[in-house]
Amino acid sequence: MSRPTDERPAVTADHEDARYDMRRLGVLWLAYAAAARHLVRLLPPVLLIFPPLVLLAVPALLLVVDESSMAVVNGSFALIGPPGPPVLVWSAAVLIASTAGLVVALPATVLLAAGRLTGKHVSTSDALRITVRRLPAMAALLLRSAVVVAAIMAVWYALFVGMRAQIAAYVVMTVLFLLAMPCLLAVAVVMLEGRSATGPILRAYRLAGGATWGTAFTLAFGVVLFPVLATQAVSWAAAGTPLLLAGAASVVALVGVPFQATVIARLFLHRLTERGAPAEFDAIVDGLPGSAPRPIRPVPLLAGLLLPGLLYGGAVLVNPLDLLEVSETVITVSRSGDPDVTVSTEGGRSKPTLEWSELHAMYAGQGGRMVMLMDGSRAAKLLTCADSRCARARLTWAEPEAVEGEYPVAGARLADGRLALTTWAIDDMYQWVWDENWNARLRLMLCDSEACAPAAGDPPLAKVTRAARSRVLALAARPGGGLLLAQLRPIPTWKEEDGFTEVLSVTTCDDPACARRRTQEVARLPGNEETEFMRQLVAAVGPDDRPVVLAFDRHTGSMVVISCDDPACTRTRTGRPLPDESLPRYPDREKRAHAALAIRADGRPLIVYRDVQNDAVKLLDCHDRACAKAGTATLTEPGDHHSKPVLALSRDGRAFVAYQNLDRAQVVVATCTGTRCARTPVARIRHDGDHGLTMALDDRERPVLGWIDATEENEWVLVVTTPLTLR
Repeated sequence: MSRPTDERPAVTADHEDARYDMRRLGVLWLAYAAAARHLVRLLPPVLLIFPPLVLLAVPALLLVVDESSMAVVNGSFALIGPPGPPVLVWSAAVLIASTAGLVVALPATVLLAAGRLTGKHVSTSDALRITVRRLPAMAALLLRSAVVVAAIMAVWYALFVGMRAQIAAYVVMTVLFLLAMPCLLAVAVVMLEGRSATGPILRAYRLAGGATWGTAFTLAFGVVLFPVLATQAVSWAAAGTPLLLAGAASVVALVGVPFQATVIARLFLHRLTERGAPAEFDAIVDGLPGSAPRPIRPVPLLAGLLLPGLLYGGAVLVNPLDLLEVSETVITVSRSGDPDVTVSTEGGRSKPTLEWSELHAMYAGQGGRMVMLMDGSRAAKLLTCADSRCARARLTWAEPEAVEGEYPVAGARLADGRLALTTWAIDDMYQWVWDENWNARLRLMLCDSEACAPAAGDPPLAKVTRAARSRVLALAARPGGGLLLAQLRPIPTWKEEDGFTEVLSVTTCDDPACARRRTQEVARLPGNEETEFMRQLVAAVGPDDRPVVLAFDRHTGSMVVISCDDPACTRTRTGRPLPDESLPRYPDREKRAHAALAIRADGRPLIVYRDVQNDAVKLLDCHDRACAKAGTATLTEPGDHHSKPVLALSRDGRAFVAYQNLDRAQVVVATCTGTRCARTPVARIRHDGDHGLTMALDDRERPVLGWIDATEENEWVLVVTTPLTLR
C-alpha cells in the first residue's frame, strides 16, 4: 500500500457492494456484529502477543515480590504495603510491554477487520508485517495521544483540585475526551492509507468533519465504554470464584480488541464513503494484501484464550510463595447521607445509619456471627454480620431514643454469646444537660442476634446528675455468666483549687441482668481537670473469676493495675507497671495514648498500649496479677506513627495485637507468645486511617478486624478484614 497521490485512480464497480455496505448507518452495531461473526479470524494478533507476555510476567512477579507487601486478597494478588523497587520495576516493564503489544495488536487487527468488512482475506502474517513497517508512525501517534491525554488530565486537576469545581471538572473532562476520540481514527489512517506520522490526526479530524459528535460517541462507546462495562459485568458475575474470575476477565480483555479494532475500521470506511471518496475507498481495498484463508485450529485458539486466566488463577490457588490469604469486605449498609436515611420503622423511629466516627468495639456473637458496636453522639447501634467475612450485614438500634449520647456505651460478650451493654437512660430527653434537675440512670441492655432489650433489674446501677457526673466505666463478663462493672466517680476535695479524688468502684453481678450485685470501692486516684476527661478504664475477669481493672491516663500514659484476690474484690493489690521516670513531664496535649487488657489462663494480665511519647505500640507481659513488674516488647518500627492498638487472646494463649501503621498505610497484626512477637501486614489503608479499629476472634480463632478508611468526613468506608492463614 502507498499513500494516495493527487492522481486518483478511476472508480470501478469492483467494490460497489462494499461501498454500499460501509455507507449504512448504525456503525457501532454493524461493527460489533461483524466482529462477532469473524471473531476467530480476528483473534490471532492478540493471541500471539499477550498470552506469552502473561506467561513471562506472572513468574517474574513471584520472583521479585516482597512477601510482606503482597497478599492474596479475596482470591487475587494485591499489594498490602508500599511496593519495593523490584515490584516497581516489574510494574513499569509490564506496562511498557503491554503498551507495545497493544500498539502492534490493535493496528494489525484493524487491517484484518478492514479486509473482512470489504470481502478480502488478509493473513495474520501480512497484517503483522505491515504493522511492523508502520511502527514508527504508530509510535509517534501514541506519543501525541499521550500528550493530549496529559493535557486533559492537567485541566481536570486544575479545576478539581485548584479551583475545587468538581462538577465543572468532570463536565470539562468528559467534553475534552469526546473531542479527542477522533484521534483513534488515525490508527486506521496510518494502517490503511499508509500515511506518515505527520498527518494522520489531521486526516482523522477531516474525515470526522460534519459528524464530529457522532464519530466521538461511536468511538467512546464502542472502543472504551462497552468493553469496560463488559469487564465489570464479568467481574461481578464471577465474584467469589477466583479461578473463574481470572479466566473470564482475561478472555473478555483479549476478545475486546477485535471489537475495538472493527469499530475503528468500519467507522473509518464509513466516513470515507460518506465524504464521497469512492476512488480512495477502492485504492484502500485494492491495497490490502489478499491471500487464501487457512483452516481454523480451535485447540491453539482456545488455549491462547484461556492461558492467561489459567496461569494467574493457578498461581493464586497454588500460592507458591505461601503469601498471606485475606478476606476483605466493604460494608454496604446505610451510611449518613444515603437516600434511605429518612425512612422510618413501624415505631416511627428513623432507620439507623452509620457515621464515620462511631466504630467502637467488635464481639463474636451467637451462631458464628460478628457484632460491631457503633457508638457516637446518638444512641448506640449494632452492626450484625452473618459470618466472620461480613458479606451480609444488618444495622439495628441498640439503645432506646431517650438516652444520654455524651456517655459512651460499654459492652461485654456473655458466655452464651449475647451482648451486655450499658446505657444511660434519662427521664426527660428534652431536658438540657445544664438544667439543675438533669439526671441520667445507668441501665443494662441484653442483645441477641435479633434485637436488644432492657435487662430486668431495679434500682439502676448508677445515677448521675449535673453536679455529680460519673464519666468513665468499663464492663466485663464473668465466666459463670455474671458481669463486672468498674466505674470512676470524681469527688471534689476542696483542699486544692484544681484537685479532686477519683473513686474507683467495682460492681460484681451474679447474673447478666445484674439483679444480684455487690459494689466495692477498690481504689482512690488523684485527679485534676485533665484526668477527669482523659481517664480510660479497662476491666477483665480471669478464668478463676477474679477481676483486674486498668486505670489509664490517656494524656500522660500512666497506668494503675488493680487486681482482686477474690471474685467479690474485697481484697486488692495495686501495681504500676510503668515507672514514673518513663512518663513525659510535659506531655503533648495533641497526642492520646490508649491501652487494652486481657487476662491469661494463669490470671496474669497482658497489656498493650500506645506510648504517648513516640506513638510506639508496646506490649507488657505482666509477671504477677498486679503487674508490679512486666516484660516489655515494642511491636512497631521506631519513628512511625500508629493508631490505637486492640488486643485479643486465643484459647491457646497467643495474643493478637492489631494496629494501623499510618506512615506505611497498613493494618498490621502482631502475633505474640510472651514478648516474642511476629508482625504481619494484613490490609492496605487506601485513603486515611486512625478513625477506628476493632478486633475479635471468630469461631476458628482467627482475628477479624473492622476499621474505617476515610478520605474526609463524608467520604469513608467500613472495612472488615480477616487474615485466613495468619500464623
